[in-house]
Amino acid sequence: MIVLRPKDLYYSVLDTLNGQGNCFRVRRRYRQEYNTFRTHSSLDARTIASMKPAVQSTDNSIRRNAIELSCQISLEKILSDKYGFELFAAHLVKELSLENILFLTEYMQLKHFIVVHQLQKYVTDIGCLLPICPNLIQKNFHPRLLQTTLSAPTIWFICLNMFHYLYGHYVMSGSVALLNLSFETSSNITRQMTELRRTSSVKSLQPLITAFDIAASDIIRLLRGDSFYRFQLSRECIRYCEELV
Repeated sequence: MIVLRPKDLYYSVLDTLNGQGNCFRVRRRYRQEYNTFRTHSSLDARTIASMKPAVQSTDNSIRRNAIELSCQISLEKILSDKYGFELFAAHLVKELSLENILFLTEYMQLKHFIVVHQLQKYVTDIGCLLPICPNLIQKNFHPRLLQTTLSAPTIWFICLNMFHYLYGHYVMSGSVALLNLSFETSSNITRQMTELRRTSSVKSLQPLITAFDIAASDIIRLLRGDSFYRFQLSRECIRYCEELV
């Protein structure tokens, strides 16, 4: 329904990360040699390439700065960048907790749908808007879902289907990608979804957003205190930060 599929977007990342990391290191080495050439224009290329101590010193300095940056970089910064997102997703694959970032991404897609079709005018607070890479949010939508010619009943029907999808995929007992939510949070969502069977109107949108926002906040808090902390210490994150310093 919301079109994100882990096997298409994330599992292949594991096969390419090492290659990308090697490309970054080679590019950085040539950049260092080029800067040295500009500073010492009288030296020939062979002499510059052989200046290993200077290059090694620069490498060590960059790595120290990258390690420091990796400890300071935020979850939002990582998720807003396509390569950072892919690195963190690959890390979650290894930790068997990919469902956390999938839920957040697909929930932000639902929010994007709400904003595009101006359903937010029926709520007092659109709630959590996590800055996930726009390419992942927008380009993975089926084009028909973003057509401005959709009728109001159709828009509402699709919106409800998205909430049902999230509930059935991530929250309902026995879900394929069950999230690690508190009993109170999951019960609140179940209560709101049950209420939809009795009354299905746009007035239900705010309670639904509020309930799912609590779940999103729980997952973000869980990521920050657990998986993201380990990711910050990982070799992949440090390599990523080397490109930022």
